[in-house]
Amino acid sequence: MDEARKKTNQAVTPGPALTRREWLMSLGSAVVLSGFRGVPEEAVQEAHAFRVPLPPGLYRPSLDHLADALASDGPFVSAQPGAQTEYVRPRSGPFVPQAFAPNEYAVLRRLVEIILGEDLKDSSAKPAVGAPANIYDEVAEWIDLVVSSAPAVRKLARNLTGDQRALAVAYFGNEEPVLHLETFEPERICRDGLAWLGEESQRRFAKGFLDVDASSQTELVQAISDSRADRSTIHAGTRLFDFLKEEAVRGFYTSRQGLKELDYKGNSFYGQSPSCGQPLGFTPSASDPE
Repeated sequence: MDEARKKTNQAVTPGPALTRREWLMSLGSAVVLSGFRGVPEEAVQEAHAFRVPLPPGLYRPSLDHLADALASDGPFVSAQPGAQTEYVRPRSGPFVPQAFAPNEYAVLRRLVEIILGEDLKDSSAKPAVGAPANIYDEVAEWIDLVVSSAPAVRKLARNLTGDQRALAVAYFGNEEPVLHLETFEPERICRDGLAWLGEESQRRFAKGFLDVDASSQTELVQAISDSRADRSTIHAGTRLFDFLKEEAVRGFYTSRQGLKELDYKGNSFYGQSPSCGQPLGFTPSASDPE
């Protein structure tokens, strides 16, 4: 009886106290992956289990590289020796698309301009040396990256081991996003959609898309946009618009200009949590903290 009690006491003896920083580090390295629900000391034990090499494509965050990125006010970050992060680097010459022929990329660039709106041309921000000339170029380059990377992404997704795929499904919460990674072909969507756009422009105006005036270009885009007369009509043109709209919005609102428009408060350190600027939805009582 006494021996059993002694073993029990040894089992529950708390380990060394953790600082808040150590506890958060344990959360980041182990708890998030494992879905752990427990006390800090147990989280440290769980963390040791995750010090084995991760499967291909999974990397732990580098706090040093993150600090460098957060401290940078410009669009480019100097890569530290041994950095695994692929930072965006300034280019020395004109942008060369990887997924589109030059004439296709010119059409893509114009479509991005129409989707995001002409008002962004009024931006007074001056681009850094080696950076895209404006937000339309930046977003178009982002879309080119997405499309050019798609075949490799599909190949990697399809070659995941059973355990790796199960981890991905658990991370997303269901299988649909994983199936999307395995099957989505944006290069085909763009190829077929741009061909449709060129043929439709010839049919309506007897000219290529870039050769018609701005109002005619907008008319063609509206015919495949969410505001088209028959939303049930799906074809190569509508699939192109859906893809470009999603990636244009994603590209813009993850750019510096887009984050500024959102008044994004992240990527900074604060002594206290910043306010969202919205009025309270209720009237606090005298006992409630303001």
